[in-house]
Amino acid sequence: MIRLLCCLVVVPWLTTAFPILPQSKTQLTLLRATPTKETLTEVEEEILFGDDTAISDHRRSTDVFGNVLNNNHNKNNNPQQQQQQRPDPVVAKLQTIRESISSCPALWSALAQVVPEYRAVFDERLTEPAVDYNFQQMAVQVQKSAAVFSQLGIRKHDKVAFLAENAAHWLIADQGLQLLGGVSAVRGADAPLTELQYIYEHSDSKHVCVLQGPKLLKALMKCSTPNKPLGLWNAAHGPVKTVLLLHREKHSDDEIQQLAQQAGVQVCFFPDLLAKTDPWTVLPKVKRDDLATIVYTSGTTGHPKGVMLSHGNLLHQTSHRLSQSPSQEPIPGDCMLSLLPIWHITERSFELWMASRGCAIVYSSIRTFKQDLAQHQPQWLVLVPRVLEKIALGVQDKFNAGSVVVKVLSKFFTKVSKTFHRHEARLQGLVVGEEAPGILEQWASRGIVTFLKPLQAVGNKLVWSKVLDGFGGRVKTVISGGSALAGSLEEFYQAAGMTVCVGYGLTECAPLLSYRRSDTNLVTAGCAGHPCQYTQLQIVDPDTKQPVKIGEPGIIWGRGPQIMQGYYKNPEATAAVLNEKGWFDTGDLGRINPATGDLILTGRAKDTIVLSNGENIEPTPIEDAILGQCELIDQIMLTGQDGRRVVAVVVLKPSALGEYTSESELLQKQADRVNDPKCSPEDASEALEILNLASQKLVNNRELKQRILSDIQKVTSKKFRKWEQVGDVHLTLEPFAMVNGLLTQSYKVKRNVVQDKYKSVFVESK
Repeated sequence: MIRLLCCLVVVPWLTTAFPILPQSKTQLTLLRATPTKETLTEVEEEILFGDDTAISDHRRSTDVFGNVLNNNHNKNNNPQQQQQQRPDPVVAKLQTIRESISSCPALWSALAQVVPEYRAVFDERLTEPAVDYNFQQMAVQVQKSAAVFSQLGIRKHDKVAFLAENAAHWLIADQGLQLLGGVSAVRGADAPLTELQYIYEHSDSKHVCVLQGPKLLKALMKCSTPNKPLGLWNAAHGPVKTVLLLHREKHSDDEIQQLAQQAGVQVCFFPDLLAKTDPWTVLPKVKRDDLATIVYTSGTTGHPKGVMLSHGNLLHQTSHRLSQSPSQEPIPGDCMLSLLPIWHITERSFELWMASRGCAIVYSSIRTFKQDLAQHQPQWLVLVPRVLEKIALGVQDKFNAGSVVVKVLSKFFTKVSKTFHRHEARLQGLVVGEEAPGILEQWASRGIVTFLKPLQAVGNKLVWSKVLDGFGGRVKTVISGGSALAGSLEEFYQAAGMTVCVGYGLTECAPLLSYRRSDTNLVTAGCAGHPCQYTQLQIVDPDTKQPVKIGEPGIIWGRGPQIMQGYYKNPEATAAVLNEKGWFDTGDLGRINPATGDLILTGRAKDTIVLSNGENIEPTPIEDAILGQCELIDQIMLTGQDGRRVVAVVVLKPSALGEYTSESELLQKQADRVNDPKCSPEDASEALEILNLASQKLVNNRELKQRILSDIQKVTSKKFRKWEQVGDVHLTLEPFAMVNGLLTQSYKVKRNVVQDKYKSVFVESK
């Protein structure tokens, strides 16, 4: 009766009191929409409607020291059960392909036989002319690409530098090279020129280089010397001779040839070569243990290391299952939007994962992302936490800019949803702690879930459905990878009804070591789920290198088919992280959650702050907690090495500073400009000058500084120990961005660079 009254009284009132939401245009990118209705299998019906006692045990087998044992028995990786759940012969055939092929490019010809007419790639944003290929056409394009490289003198095991960003033709070029048995040495076009030159030299690239377009070509021409055109040269093969451009960037053929003449190299437009080349069919045999690519890491210090990944490393990543439920798995015809850099191993592996399931890859960009969501209505997205963070802040700003009623109700339904999902997870045993909830705790949670269910339905209808609609209405799952996802972001997206599955790993692991499945999704800060198929994890003591007991923190080690072959031409660095038994030292700190067996990340070993009193502090959990609760803070980095207290560099959010400056709108535009990954140093110079001038005024504002410290203290005082409290802050409006060198291309803060930039501030705080 209470539930009925809630629906009869609350729903009509809220519908009239919340008029702004249906028209609100949010800038979110990842959410879960209700999937198309289809007949449920017996397994699905049991999961959805069965008794709670039928819910599978989420705990993983561990030994006495807390080592997470091999995942071979995991239901989501059981081929026999997959076939029982998905009897569709096409889906079964695709699984057979994944298990039987010996190289990545072999995938395309196999898919051409099974799903020839399904769309494979679509790109109208980032390539010219636009590309729209089905799997049969894609297989032909990959064979043509192999012929292009063969005609340029590339043979099996030869390396070719790829210095370019997203585009369908990047994928075609890479797969064609691999079909020949060649090896792509990859990095983004926006990396420093000295770094791109180093990669060409270090990788032993053979005469050929794939470049983004004329803009990068012109930049490299400034590095030319008489014997080193474009500054690209190595001892193994000498100078670069041929450049393949993926984009014309509005340059005519005559203009491009003039550049080629000035540079002293042959310059060809890759799509033109494809159009006039016949498919290459006489190909060398490529095996799983053959080298497929060298991925140069976007390291925060020194030269990038070349991570050697084999075809087997990459193919292992196509085996992941995200759910026991077919409705939450990719099926032929599904679509993903590609937003991350294609050279980034997370995006690269995810594209192979989607293609191996007969799904389409649609290339997008930051500027067109919102439009592409509406146009293509994707079911799948893969994003880094920084993108998720900006999206969430945009939605929250929309709510905060509304009327008093909107503000109150958005906060109310956010709290309702968070409480509802927290107790719903408790009913499934998805908790952080020593053991699963007892009977009394489950009864209490069941009562709360039952009581809140009608209010949750109202919130979904009036608030969260409008957010979901902004993503095209069909998103099943969002994959978050690249770095840790803050707990506050986890809670926000869960409240919005979105399934976010976090993946954990490194470039050296191709990239996943573990990940969260949608049907065993423990939503909490740092949770990285269970190990991948055929993968083992162990937590070891940083000093003794011996396994610790379950629940205790330590360094994460991983072992499995995805672990790299080593760092190219760097045996010392390889030996430092990869031991004789095949264990890879991630350098990350974590522990095993006893109640569920999930891996929970707690920080990065090299980021540990050691105070003068000897106390060790892991900054990441503290930073995540602060970001989620302090509305004035956009970014934060803690330090205090060898000092008496923790200090923080705080990047303020201009749009939230209305009471402290009359220029908040202008400053926000400048910050957005600097944060754009495509922003050049020339374009950013004026914006940075404006932001730094404004920072000088705000840094001495005692009232603002005290408010920031007070907000931080409210968040950290109960959650963290006394010596982990922030003692001082330095305020700035200059973002941690790529253009000013404070952020890597994979959106990680370069802590050492930030520390150097603000070292005078930190010295004063010691």
